[in-house]
Amino acid sequence: MEYSAAALLKQAKDGNASAFGALYAQYAEEAYRYACAILKDTHAAEDAVQETCIKVYQNILNIRNPDAFKAYFFKTLSNTAKTMLRRSTFCTVGTELPETRPAPENTAQTAEMRTDLTAALEKLSEEERQIVLLSAVAGLRSKEIADTVGLTAGAVRSKLSRSLQKLRTYLA
Repeated sequence: MEYSAAALLKQAKDGNASAFGALYAQYAEEAYRYACAILKDTHAAEDAVQETCIKVYQNILNIRNPDAFKAYFFKTLSNTAKTMLRRSTFCTVGTELPETRPAPENTAQTAEMRTDLTAALEKLSEEERQIVLLSAVAGLRSKEIADTVGLTAGAVRSKLSRSLQKLRTYLA
């Protein structure tokens, strides 16, 4: 039986570590991809996600709105990744987005597209890049992104639209 995020959060707040594990599992892959895109290092991304998981678990009682858990998780991950970047506690191995296992016949084309997309993302401002990655990689809705970056949902939609238009221009 699969539980909703709100039900799992309630159980986790009551001390059920398995419920928190199930809740984390719902966002683990998105969190890892988002961290990879921000940190550009797979090992650092794993560390950031693990550290975020610990922080969120330690502060789970402070989460008042169960519907905001995903935004809270990604806000914590974003802050953890930014702290790691400031401290440079890792060595960047590459600047590529994380792999998604393309079909063998498309490997060269996919690698070229990934390189182009990474270069285009680097041309965006930090805020624009964060909004695009939270939407495209982490799958957050505009309200969740707004909670994460401290803007209104309308401002997020506007910035996302402009940022995506910039990316289209850069990739054309």
